[in-house]
Amino acid sequence: MIDLWQIIALLALILGVAASAAVLINTRRSAQLIQAQNQALDVLQKDLRALCNAAVQVGGRVHRLEQSLKQLQQRQQELGLRQDKLVHPEPEARSFEQAIKLAQKGASVEELMDICDLSRGEAELMSMMHRLG
Repeated sequence: MIDLWQIIALLALILGVAASAAVLINTRRSAQLIQAQNQALDVLQKDLRALCNAAVQVGGRVHRLEQSLKQLQQRQQELGLRQDKLVHPEPEARSFEQAIKLAQKGASVEELMDICDLSRGEAELMSMMHRLG
């Protein structure tokens, strides 16, 4: 007959096989999970590289736009200065403009000299160039 020690040994063997099977199943599940996590990690790394490349490209575009903006601001300032000179000409230019208008209205050389603070030569030249008739 089968004695008690043989039954205990048989039960221990069955329990050991069951435990080994459970460990094997858990090991396989863990390996599958690790593989899935590694695949997800690879996808995330590729996405991160793509984002970094895009950020570098955007940085380059921003830099070029900043340069263009700086050039446009300089050009705008230059044009503003030119416009200021046209709107607010130098005092000397205003006196010549006034002298031209007066000469066109028939002002004398002396009047041009007194009103516009011109030299005699300048007043005579204005008078000859812009005289009526």
